[in-house]
Amino acid sequence: MSQNSTHTLRRDRLGAAVSIALALMAHEAATAQTAPAPADAASAPAAAKPAEAKPKAPVNELETVLVVGTRQSQQSSINRKKNAPTAQDSIVAEDVGAFPDRNIGEAISRIAGVALDRGDYGEGVTVSIRGNSSELTRVELDGMGVSSGAGTNLLGRGAEGGDGRGTEFRELPSELIKSVDVIKGSTAAMTEGSLGGGIIIQTRTGLDFDKPFYMIKAEATQSDLVKKTTPRYNVILADKFFDKRLGVLLNWSKARTVSENHSISQGGSNNNQGLLRLADFDNSPEKTFTFNPNTLNQADPTALVTLLASPKTTAAGGGFFNAATPLEILTKSAGAQTKADCFTAFPNLTAAQIASITPGTRNATVNAAINQRNSEQMTCLNQWNDYTPSNAGGFRYNLRGQDDRRDNADIRFDFKVNDKLTVYTKLANAKRHVDDTVGFLGVGSTPQFNAAFTEIIPANGGAATRALTPGTSGILLPNTYSFPTATANNGITRPLTIGATTTVLPGYKVDSTHHVTSYSLDNGSYNTDTIFSTIDTTTKTLITGGEYNDGRLKAQFMGGYVKSTAMRYDRRASFGYNYGIGNFAIQPNGLWAFTLPDGSQNEQLNFGKYATLNPAVAIGKVDASATIPVGSPAYAVNQVPLFTNSNLLQVIRSYDSENSEKQGKLDLSYNLVDKVPFLTSLKGGVQMRQNASDFWTGAGSTIKDPVGTFGTAGFVPGVYMPQVNTRWNVIGCENTAGSLAAGGKPCAPSGYAPNTSQLNAGIGNVEAGRTTLTRAQYEELIRQTMTLQPASQFYSGAKDRPATLLNGWNQLDIDKLFNLAGVPVRLDCFRQCTASDGKVYDMPVSHAVEKTTAAYLMTDFEVDRVPFTNWSLPFGMEIAGNFGVRVVKTDVEGTGYVTLRSNRIISGSFNPADPYNAAGLQAYTQTMNTSIKDSNTDVMPSLNLAVWAIPDKLVTRYSVGKTVARPGVSKLLPEGTCNMYEFVYSGASEDDGTEPDQGCGRFGNPALKPQTNVNHNLSLEWFPNRDSMFSIAYYRQRGLIGAPTLLASRNDVKLFKDSTAVDPFTGKPLADQEFTYTTWDNQPAATRRGFEFGMKTAFSFLPSVLRYTGLDANFTKAKSTQGQPVLDLISGAVMPVAGEPKYSWNASLWYDDGGFQARVAMQVVSKRYVGFTPGASNNSIAVNNYPSIGTQNWRLPYNPGAPIWAPRTAFVDAKLSYKFKNGLEIFADARNLTGERGQSNTGGYQDYADGIPSIYSDNYNGRRYTVGFTLRSPR
Repeated sequence: MSQNSTHTLRRDRLGAAVSIALALMAHEAATAQTAPAPADAASAPAAAKPAEAKPKAPVNELETVLVVGTRQSQQSSINRKKNAPTAQDSIVAEDVGAFPDRNIGEAISRIAGVALDRGDYGEGVTVSIRGNSSELTRVELDGMGVSSGAGTNLLGRGAEGGDGRGTEFRELPSELIKSVDVIKGSTAAMTEGSLGGGIIIQTRTGLDFDKPFYMIKAEATQSDLVKKTTPRYNVILADKFFDKRLGVLLNWSKARTVSENHSISQGGSNNNQGLLRLADFDNSPEKTFTFNPNTLNQADPTALVTLLASPKTTAAGGGFFNAATPLEILTKSAGAQTKADCFTAFPNLTAAQIASITPGTRNATVNAAINQRNSEQMTCLNQWNDYTPSNAGGFRYNLRGQDDRRDNADIRFDFKVNDKLTVYTKLANAKRHVDDTVGFLGVGSTPQFNAAFTEIIPANGGAATRALTPGTSGILLPNTYSFPTATANNGITRPLTIGATTTVLPGYKVDSTHHVTSYSLDNGSYNTDTIFSTIDTTTKTLITGGEYNDGRLKAQFMGGYVKSTAMRYDRRASFGYNYGIGNFAIQPNGLWAFTLPDGSQNEQLNFGKYATLNPAVAIGKVDASATIPVGSPAYAVNQVPLFTNSNLLQVIRSYDSENSEKQGKLDLSYNLVDKVPFLTSLKGGVQMRQNASDFWTGAGSTIKDPVGTFGTAGFVPGVYMPQVNTRWNVIGCENTAGSLAAGGKPCAPSGYAPNTSQLNAGIGNVEAGRTTLTRAQYEELIRQTMTLQPASQFYSGAKDRPATLLNGWNQLDIDKLFNLAGVPVRLDCFRQCTASDGKVYDMPVSHAVEKTTAAYLMTDFEVDRVPFTNWSLPFGMEIAGNFGVRVVKTDVEGTGYVTLRSNRIISGSFNPADPYNAAGLQAYTQTMNTSIKDSNTDVMPSLNLAVWAIPDKLVTRYSVGKTVARPGVSKLLPEGTCNMYEFVYSGASEDDGTEPDQGCGRFGNPALKPQTNVNHNLSLEWFPNRDSMFSIAYYRQRGLIGAPTLLASRNDVKLFKDSTAVDPFTGKPLADQEFTYTTWDNQPAATRRGFEFGMKTAFSFLPSVLRYTGLDANFTKAKSTQGQPVLDLISGAVMPVAGEPKYSWNASLWYDDGGFQARVAMQVVSKRYVGFTPGASNNSIAVNNYPSIGTQNWRLPYNPGAPIWAPRTAFVDAKLSYKFKNGLEIFADARNLTGERGQSNTGGYQDYADGIPSIYSDNYNGRRYTVGFTLRSPR
């Protein structure tokens, strides 16, 4: 666009804005001319009580107005904003049961700076305020904190959003809401816990109604993905008794919501792995990527030190043979221009170097040094490997359905004791039951590497050369290197193997950016995998309190108790079969297409294919041991029956939890008008809270260790507790002549048999039992359970639906499958369970109690004259505000548990080249308790100023205050899982003389500090008339203490220094063992700056029907600066703060003529950075980062991941209603009218050629339509 046209456009916009402003002012002037004049001072009665503060000054209580219609609702919310003691925005119900959205979260998301998470099913779940997540936003309902027993994602503690501090808004029915205030500033009276803004919800009281009131509401909802109509009901009854001194209000609601979400997974496990670089397909001399040493976090203690120090023999002069540091690895790899350069930078160890290293048990020390060098070389060589799809699950089509049933009831009593004192009591009970089904259809898209090969192994111990096994399909990639699988004759690990094989067939294609864009496999398989989750939550609330007001002194007191419980268990099973050749190709939209060869078709429901018998395999001998009292002999191939695939049935992600809050508080306010110059009130208060949580996962454990030596006199077996998360197997079996012959192993009798041969059955990976069926019974089992048909076409109604998508597939009826298989689910084992000795023991529990004591003092002030004179401030200005301080002391106590797995080498099965392979290890599991105790005190001052340049019209506000938000409980408790390996014990000592560190997973950190900010807010607010508001705000959140989300490594830590336990395999005291683990630390403090613009206006000045219209709109832009930002590891580009969109805006156009109402709303959020792959630490997912900010899974060989971004979204919702004079209202609304889809991708990093995006996931939850009616008491 030319400059001239740009300037013209701006003039037009300016002219339009001025015209609207003048019209608004003219409308107000006309209104003012007809308004009654206030009484003059002479006619006012003598002051019998303290004078009231002017309406511009902050008041002790915001005005509550019963409003009818959209326009009156606008006026009330504007009035609340105008008279607020600090920066805030408000939503007010236009009438009882007439909240503008389906839940509170959806309504307040129309406010500037508030972002809504619509969850998997398009319904508002959580909100963040000014970039601060739901865990950093305290929500209060009638003064009590609102928590969600199952977390905001129903996954419980430890999962993101599962620490109970976030609020799940779907659990809050909106019908009784009177007002919701989003507080963006802070006052000393506010309860702490919100970092960028808090949410205060007020419900109606029994004294709000002048006459008996009733409201009956019924609605029906349907999604275009679920062709099923579900109901929602609400009844509200209110009346006054005893000369209208007792008000009683009863609210009951019941709702059922059936939803679906269709999605495509391309990013591996949980869509956080992404593309891999495992092999060189194009043999290009050009690198696929180049390491960027500048992205290494050199402040990390591991970045500049050798990753392995191997002790030398005395003959070699002692000392250590040091491997490269991470910085050396990255720098040398980046400098390599050819693959040969990699071997120059990291040469194979010479015979002399190998001989100089102390061998260690089974040559463990020497082999560790060679493996380290192999990993250094592989890191460098990875730069030439090409991008292929994830190897964790491959492409999966996902169909998730949820049946959500909610019941809520509450009753409130308000009693006016006298004109000064009112007391109240509220009882509430909420129940929720969710059946969640996730059905995956895997199409076997995963290319396998080195699945079938032969090797030419030189006799001198040099590098082997790999070839494709004759008669197998796939190709050889001769210029790709592989880790060795064989050792030399002397037990020394070999150098990297030359060549790699893959199951990809000839004819694949690679683009100019080194991405494989199409390929075929002939070992493809369909895998029907279903997870059925059952979640039950309850919340019970008791609140009692009152208010005393004698004109000068005002006291508010409240006591309350909230208890939330949650129980969840997931059952999972899958069946699959091989279909043969499958073709896969990337499409221009970034989604992979899956097609079958001509003449082939999807035979998911050909049940005979699942029951194919596999060739017989010999069964090895099982020796009796401490956990296996009776061993079993070996059976040859001709002595065993034929089996189908063994299918795993399991219970996963189960938990039982309780969360509670007890609270008591007293707020006092004394009116100082006409008593103290400039001060209008003095306020103070105290608050005490106790938040408690208990969390059971039903984890199995060792109650008592074995005593003595197995097989000898006096041996006493150990005592083992099973776990709720258990696995069983279902298998089909057909006898052979050999299995039925003498000495053979016939099929077990049909039916379920518990695992009685192992004392630790049901712990870890030890199966709890097995269901054996005949081949025909096995096929029939699948036929009877693969019966859940899709409700609609996959991605039905989605815009730009890919033509190659399948229409749907059947899922497993998990309830029926578990019942027919006869497997017992141990839901009675969460809190107590029967152990292997027949006695009942308490199960491990995580327990935490947080006690908070707070006190505050603040004062309101108002200045309309030059101090100590009678001179008015210039231009009639007025200055009002408040300042104060809040002191909070928090004490935390908690207990948790550590799961310790000791792994012993199995002779003959252990492979030193693959030491972590479970086939070569025997595991032993035990559980140990841990505890924390911590205390801290926070002092939080605050100041709020309001300068009214034009009284009641134009105000400039400034606020500054310190805010804190405590970390979630799971980040505090030092609990997790540790693995101890015999082969690590056998390795070389560290350079400090201690044994090598054993490894643990992620642990909580009791030393975490609460995230702390100093928030500044500066705003200009214009109220041209009672129907309109315009505001612009600048805010700055200066971090003092960063978010508790930094993953940091800890080395050489004696985790169990106070324990008397020993390693059962080695007898070594655990107190002497050092461990390496990751834990949470506070991030470097960040500062966020942002601008907000908001407006509300009713176009009352327009002619005809246009005068019934109005517009609400807002725009937010934010940016954070980080002390140590996350960097893309390849390009070095700086990533924004996770979850922070660059901008967002809302616009809502409405019409209301008193009868007919209409509203169309649009909500837009820009793309945002989510995280960095991989999303979890795992040594088998082939995405390995190095020490860097905001990443995890630091391990060799380095092969860095990519950013995860959520693209821009734009949702359009609409609602129509008509109110009849008899109190009947009918309405209809629609959500996601444009069929917006969700997605995650790399944000432009690692894209394919021609700009084709690299997509992790794509999902669609459809459009949702609702119709209903409301019947209210006639006015």
